[in-house]
Formats: sequence, C-alpha cells, structure tokens
Amino acid sequence: MSSSSPRDEANAALAALSRYLRSGIRSTHEVQRYLRRRGVSPQAASRVVVAYQRRGLLDDGACARLWAEHWARRGYAWAAIRLKLSEKGLDGHAIEQAATRLGMASTDDARARLVVAQRARSGDGRQQRVRLARTLASRGFDQDLIERILGDA
Repeated sequence: MSSSSPRDEANAALAALSRYLRSGIRSTHEVQRYLRRRGVSPQAASRVVVAYQRRGLLDDGACARLWAEHWARRGYAWAAIRLKLSEKGLDGHAIEQAATRLGMASTDDARARLVVAQRARSGDGRQQRVRLARTLASRGFDQDLIERILGDA
C-alpha cells in the first residue's frame, strides 16, 4: 500500500479495517497490528485508528469490559482474565476500569463455585476433585481458593 497516494492508502485501510471489525470487538493494539500486517504505513494506521475512535467504533474501555464479561461468564479467574486482556494489547488503565466496573476481583470465589457446580458429577470423589482442581487451575484460580472451594464441595 505504500506506493499509493495517502488518500488511497487511507481508503484501503478503512475498507480493510471495516471487514476486520465485523468479526468481533478489537483493541486499538489489535487494529494497529492488523493494519501493519496489511502493509498500511504507521501514519495512515494512526489516522484510521483516530477516526474510528472519534466515531466510537474503537474503544479500549468497552473492549476490556466486554471481553472481561465474556471470560467471567465462562468461569475464568480475574488473574486469567487480566492476562487475556493484556494479551489483546489493552493497557492497564482500561483493564482496571473493567475490573472496577464489573467487580471482578471480588467475585473469583463465586465464579469458582459456579465452575464446580457446573462440572461436578457423581462418581469417585478423589478423581472428581483432581479433575475439578485441574479445571479451576487452568482457568487461573489460585491454589488456596481451589483448596477452599473443593474442601467445601
């Protein structure tokens, strides 16, 4: 795209970005990375990102909240959710706003109990506890919480 005029490049970047954003909510970082992979110059990418932010089509705060809600519904601990949000390139401010707004850190206990309730089956108690402990650990819950939750179950 760099051999085109700046206006043509911006139009091509806008078209590509519109297609990309149709597939899901994206962070500013993801959008910039996508545009770079498409060969868009850093200047054109910045102009496009700013234009989308002004229109309200690109909002890292909303992105963080929506992804945090999604992963919380799927039973992930706040530590795992925070890591996933960071991997999307969201900054600490957007992540902490999502945490505060959703009360994420204080609900790990409830999310872990929900995972246990959804996955608990009748059968061998020890084998089931090991399976549940692995599931909770893979979702980012800390060992103390896992032991406490499984001790109550």
